[in-house]
Amino acid sequence: MILPHLIFAHLLADYVLQTDWLANRKGQFIVREIHSWDGLLLHGLLLGLVTQAVLLRYIGALWPYVVLLALFHTLQDGLKVWLGPRVSVQPSVLYFLDQGLHLLILVIFQYLVADLVTPPPATTEISLMALLASLVAVTRFYEVSWWANWRDMIAYMKRWQLWGYLERTTMFLLSAVNLWWLAPLAVIPRLYVSRHNGAPIWEQKRGLLELLLGIAFSVILGVVH
Repeated sequence: MILPHLIFAHLLADYVLQTDWLANRKGQFIVREIHSWDGLLLHGLLLGLVTQAVLLRYIGALWPYVVLLALFHTLQDGLKVWLGPRVSVQPSVLYFLDQGLHLLILVIFQYLVADLVTPPPATTEISLMALLASLVAVTRFYEVSWWANWRDMIAYMKRWQLWGYLERTTMFLLSAVNLWWLAPLAVIPRLYVSRHNGAPIWEQKRGLLELLLGIAFSVILGVVH
């Protein structure tokens, strides 16, 4: 079972190590202009290297598959950039379809290489990778998913970035040890501070929605962890 390893590598490459410059450069990809491929190819290379590092124990057997995985990821990202201005759907629909397809490809990858992963990783290693992937999910993935789809949320998410990271990490960890019913209390400090500063979260555009979705996402992820 290396799916947690694959998800962690994907989240690390797509959300932690992908800088604003790289994300913007990827968005400038034009099929017929080879000089515009650099951002996309660099991102694919980064994903391949991160995946190989995470699966280092098995790289002798898995490296051809990792190369194919990075290639598919690169092609898919290029297709998303190409489709963006050509389809009349909300950007969030394309975004989450893209991430869902990435996850499906990782599941297929896990199935294809299952017999090559010998000896299989220990339970503690699998749990560690699942924990790391979850921590990236409740911090960087959650944050970027907001402002990548709703640009007017950038200032809000940056203003409460550290608070959000601490809240969602706390809620996830509490839920992971069956204290999910305590998790929502983690948002109380931010609610107090925002009210004290004269701009209550519940009066800010999408503020309450962001808070409630953060609670739900962190608790669900913790419970199923």
